[in-house]
Amino acid sequence: MLWGKILVLSVLLAGCRIEYGFESINKEAIPPSTVTTTETIVDTPPLQLDTGQPPVPTAEIEVTPTSHSFGDCLLECEVTTIIEISSVGQLDLTIDKLTYSGPGDLVLDVNYMKYGGLPWTLPPGASIPVTVSYFPGAESYHLGYLTVESNDVTDPTVIVGQEGSGIRHGDAVDEFTQEEQLKMDVLFVIDNSCSMGDEQAALALNSDLFITPLSTSGADFHIGTITTDSAAFRGPIITPTTPDIIAEFQDQIVAGIMGSATEKGLEMANNATQPGGAAGPGGSFFRDDANLVVVIVSDEDDMSPNPVIDYVSDMTMTKDPTISTFSLHSVAGTYPSSTCAYPAERYDEAVMLGGGQFFDICTTDWGYQVEQIANDSLSSVLYYPLSEDPVVDSIEVFVDGAPVLSGWSYSYIDNAVVFEAASVPPVGSDIRIEYGFYGECPT
Repeated sequence: MLWGKILVLSVLLAGCRIEYGFESINKEAIPPSTVTTTETIVDTPPLQLDTGQPPVPTAEIEVTPTSHSFGDCLLECEVTTIIEISSVGQLDLTIDKLTYSGPGDLVLDVNYMKYGGLPWTLPPGASIPVTVSYFPGAESYHLGYLTVESNDVTDPTVIVGQEGSGIRHGDAVDEFTQEEQLKMDVLFVIDNSCSMGDEQAALALNSDLFITPLSTSGADFHIGTITTDSAAFRGPIITPTTPDIIAEFQDQIVAGIMGSATEKGLEMANNATQPGGAAGPGGSFFRDDANLVVVIVSDEDDMSPNPVIDYVSDMTMTKDPTISTFSLHSVAGTYPSSTCAYPAERYDEAVMLGGGQFFDICTTDWGYQVEQIANDSLSSVLYYPLSEDPVVDSIEVFVDGAPVLSGWSYSYIDNAVVFEAASVPPVGSDIRIEYGFYGECPT
């Protein structure tokens, strides 16, 4: 009976759902906003394994300073800076190469006599100084780079820059008044010995380069010609009004080759310019207020009997030095050696004493030399000496307040502004020259 009741109960349970007191949950019925998810990310450093070994030693470089500015520096004055190249690692530092790039105003200076040639080996803690010098030659900005190459694995190439700007010392103004019409007496002394045919021809061929500047300048000139064996004029005095002036000048300087082989240029020039001489006081050639210019052309040295200084002194005192000037030029064989003529030691001395110029008779460029003689003869109206050493690119020229952009140049030899003969300012003109200049460098 008991087993029957148990059987009936089992059948009932098998056909029915047993409720445990939980409601069924529908996830789709829950609004999304009510579901919150929180995610936390933890940045965990890599695991450091302590091997017990010290760091690997290396070679390390340090260059100080890493850059340098010289700032504004006076033109043509030198300033310097020291750059230290140091070994700061645990191993020897090897400097394999040093190079410097930049303008010539910036220069690297290394004391190779002290430190030897590259490569350098610097133990830890050692250093070597190198110098960068700045010598600005122009009013501009300059930039340079020092490159150091070493065995530093991390930084094998180090570049250090230097910069600076050149500035003028100051500004200057020089003022002049164009003098009255220039007067000059020019005496040519021509060697007429048998070897002078080619030289006379070359001088004649370029004679226009002497006459034309004198004519275009408005100068009042007298030109006379004698030879090395005679103090007598070879023709009439040449003036600005001489008809066919260049042809007349050519005819006089082609003096022939039948003269004496004992060339006495200084004696003949002196005889001609002294009282009673063809070019001396009392004659129509001589004017006391005119500059005296003597030009001697010879392929031999002077054979005059007296000391050079005696002749030059006599010619210098021919005219009143307070109102006129004297200059002596020579076209002859260069001293102490010459390629085509006898070295002219006495003429070289005469030029130095006479304040003129010495020209090489062996030249192939006679035109240049003839032109220079003309310019020197006109120097008092062409040359305007400057009071300071100028920054050439800064020079500005004004005539009566108006800028003059052409017709002049700067002469380094004379430290002067030089006008071309055709551009000589009119008499009475006010000439003003403005420029920046170089001065004394700081000590």
